[in-house]
Amino acid sequence: MGIETVGLLGFGRFGSMVYEILSRNKKVRVYDSDASKTAGLADAVSLEDALSSQLILLCVPISAMESTCLEMASHLRGGEIVLDTCSVKQKPVNWMLQHLPIETEVLGTHPLFGPDSAKEGIAGLKIVLCPARISKKNYHEISDYLKCLQLVVIEATPEEHDRQIAQNQAVFHLIAQALKRLQWGGMAISTPGPETFYRLVRTVQNDTDQLFWDIERENPHAGECRKQFIQEILRLDSQLASHS
Repeated sequence: MGIETVGLLGFGRFGSMVYEILSRNKKVRVYDSDASKTAGLADAVSLEDALSSQLILLCVPISAMESTCLEMASHLRGGEIVLDTCSVKQKPVNWMLQHLPIETEVLGTHPLFGPDSAKEGIAGLKIVLCPARISKKNYHEISDYLKCLQLVVIEATPEEHDRQIAQNQAVFHLIAQALKRLQWGGMAISTPGPETFYRLVRTVQNDTDQLFWDIERENPHAGECRKQFIQEILRLDSQLASHS
């Protein structure tokens, strides 16, 4: 891959994981607006230095995406490639296209895994690519690099991504959040199915509350999927009650 320098913006749990992966064979320059997160990190740099990289990877929350694009726009020289890693794609891709210089290439991505689900490695896990404003050459270089990491690459439009992810990730996080508030799970008396389910639920309960709110609020299709799911639960409950 011709891209050797990567500017990584955002050094939270996900950004830290990405850094560990990319720094094995790339020069990664890390910036976080909270300097305490990169304290002692040899590759920590200023925002300007991070944005001087060939590829700029945004590992910031969805709620911070637009302000990040506005802040970085004046520092870009043109010719760099900017990728986001948000769990929602329509809004972040639109913000990048709207606020970044026309000479800057834009690629939406969504790694379909996180620090907990990737504990045993990322081989065989999936990542979605949403090409927005990027040359075929650079797109294929990035796609081929991800495949070399043994990731399964899925191409989709931002809208197609958000429609599908609303039916699975948004609903799954909703269930996980409800179970977290109820403090359910981990009981000694349980069959194998629920035990497996609760183990999977815990992998997203470790995510930040900000990620949950962003997934549910920023995906334009999540509200309708939540409504359909809740209505079906209520119908099932009504049917069970009527037969008792």
